[in-house]
Amino acid sequence: MKSNNHSGRQKLTLILLLFLAIIVIALLPKIVSEPWVIETNQATTVEASNTSVSASTAAEKTKYRQDAQLLLAEIIRLRDGLLSQAVELWARLAFEQALLAIEQGDQQYGNGEYQQSIVSYQRALDEFNSLDSQALITLNEAKEASFSAIERASSTTDFTTATDNARLAMAMAPEDKIAQTLAQRASRLPELIVLLQDAAVLTQQEKLDEAESLYEQALGIDSVHIRTQDALRSVQQQIINNKFSSLMSEGFDALDKENFSEARLKFSQAQTLFPKELSVDRALNQVDGQESQKWVSKNMRLAKQFESEENWQQALSVYDQLLSTDVSLINAKVRRISVSVRAILNNRIEDIFKAPLALSSSDVFQSAQRVLADAQNIPDAGPVLTRQISQLEKALIASQIPIKVVIQSDGLTDVVIYRVGNLNRFLETTVLLKPGNYVAAGKRQSYRDVRAQFIVDSQSETGVIVVICTDRI
Repeated sequence: MKSNNHSGRQKLTLILLLFLAIIVIALLPKIVSEPWVIETNQATTVEASNTSVSASTAAEKTKYRQDAQLLLAEIIRLRDGLLSQAVELWARLAFEQALLAIEQGDQQYGNGEYQQSIVSYQRALDEFNSLDSQALITLNEAKEASFSAIERASSTTDFTTATDNARLAMAMAPEDKIAQTLAQRASRLPELIVLLQDAAVLTQQEKLDEAESLYEQALGIDSVHIRTQDALRSVQQQIINNKFSSLMSEGFDALDKENFSEARLKFSQAQTLFPKELSVDRALNQVDGQESQKWVSKNMRLAKQFESEENWQQALSVYDQLLSTDVSLINAKVRRISVSVRAILNNRIEDIFKAPLALSSSDVFQSAQRVLADAQNIPDAGPVLTRQISQLEKALIASQIPIKVVIQSDGLTDVVIYRVGNLNRFLETTVLLKPGNYVAAGKRQSYRDVRAQFIVDSQSETGVIVVICTDRI
């Protein structure tokens, strides 16, 4: 029974204590914070009750109290602004120092020490103003530190620095676009660091294509990462440089083998990589020069071969072709002069051989004699010219040996052989004629004239020539 009563008293005591605690919690803030919001009429009542204070002193206290309240209004504004900028993350100690100054001012205010409270409040206000000025600097420093760490992207320390500072910037200015971007970039930094480290190793190993691929993947993670952009450009430039060097090397190898088309192709491809590179222009000029020189040398050899074969007209054509390409080829110019003389002589001799019967003409015969003399004056005549001279001598001699030609008629027709003379009328006659082309004509009163063309040639027998006018008019 006693135990039950004791237990009941304990419960009642606990309930009373809990009720008192609730009252204290409800009323304590009002009691503590009252100096921040003291009503003027309450202060007036207190002042009025102190009948020992003079009117001037009361007015002075009222002024101090009003000044204190003005300071408190500015303090509250700055305090709320700093709290919204997460001041506890970047200046906790200074902020707490200012709060202690405010608390001291509250106590002084509550004790009626208004002038002293103003000093405390002013100290807190100065600290808040300093923190307010520092806020923007701190925000910018946090963003700069995060950005720098992201750009370094070389270790976990950079990840920690970038992340912490991005978070601080976001806490201070959640709507700041730069802070938001930095937070996003910092969150992807671990993967980016791995790719950049692997790409750097591949670059050192000259595995540039693989390094390029990793840098491109890195930009897929952070497209605005300046270090990655620079590294990618550097690798791509190295790839281009290597390709340029390879093309130039292949071009010179082809040039050494006199594969001019392949060399020109390689140098032209290299030029597309570096259009203003003078070494490429020089290489292409070298290709043109060597190709031209080879072509000249080849044709000079060909022309000399034609000369050795005494094929003067073909040699002359080759020299003309060479000079049409480059008029400065002195050797070709000199050789062309002598070749031209021999070609002209050769053509004149061959023309005589083509029409040996024309030698029956005294003019042609005399011209042929001059050609023979020119040929005989050629020093070191080759086998072709020697043969031509022999043939021409024989042709000239043969052209002057008369050949018997039998001509038949009817004794009534007057016969004449042009360039020879009138044979009058006869039944058959024999005349001596030099090799050549001849025309015999016949005339008879009241009959149509007749003509007989015939050839006299020492190489073939001339048949009987018949000249008779048979058609009556």
